[in-house]
Amino acid sequence: MYGFEKEVLTKYVISGRVYTAHGGLFRSPVVPKRTRGKKNRRGLLLEPEEPSSLKLGTLDELMQARTSVLDPPWEGSNLIPGDVLWSDPSLTPGLSPNEQRCIGLLWGPDYTEEFLKKYQLKLIIRSHEGSDAREKRAGLAGMDLGYTIDHDVESGNLITIFSAPDYPQFQATRERYRNKGAYIILQAPDFSGPQFRSFEAVTPRPKANPYYDFENVIDSDDEMDKSAMDSNEEQAASH
Repeated sequence: MYGFEKEVLTKYVISGRVYTAHGGLFRSPVVPKRTRGKKNRRGLLLEPEEPSSLKLGTLDELMQARTSVLDPPWEGSNLIPGDVLWSDPSLTPGLSPNEQRCIGLLWGPDYTEEFLKKYQLKLIIRSHEGSDAREKRAGLAGMDLGYTIDHDVESGNLITIFSAPDYPQFQATRERYRNKGAYIILQAPDFSGPQFRSFEAVTPRPKANPYYDFENVIDSDDEMDKSAMDSNEEQAASH
């Protein structure tokens, strides 16, 4: 729906030192029970997992999950693509369901350390959160410079990078975040000292037609149930 199909399918560990993903870490897959509880993004009614039952997934499980999944239902072995796409870091230790998004995980610095140490990595680099998302996250740094170092642990760092300056390009209000975008330079052989490069949007902003109905589209940071998705698809089909 938001053009992230390739993000789900293509995840990398760069030179055995850097794990990159759109969202972040992921759980070892379990089979949730269906219930009359809250809907997730696919409209499935799933019983929420207890934080104590969650276990950090392995790279082997990630590689198995990504080979055949295109548009996954968020259950069973297909929980992993949902986590990789929608999980967020937290300053609170532990691993828990991401209740704000109704999909994915929240993971703390202790799990960043566990993942880095287990696979002898130096960095976790992810994106997913721009200025609009970060203003809702108490305790985490804003995205004014286009990047943040969210976890600084013994084995390395967790970094959020956001390369879209003055985000979003199209919006229904005149207020803007005027954030900088950024990219990272990684240098061999160790990759432990990333170099950040921030940049500003071109001004005046070039005129361009929006590529989606930005006044009516569902906010990617808001809860999406099946009825909302169906409504959006019907609007798109009518154009």
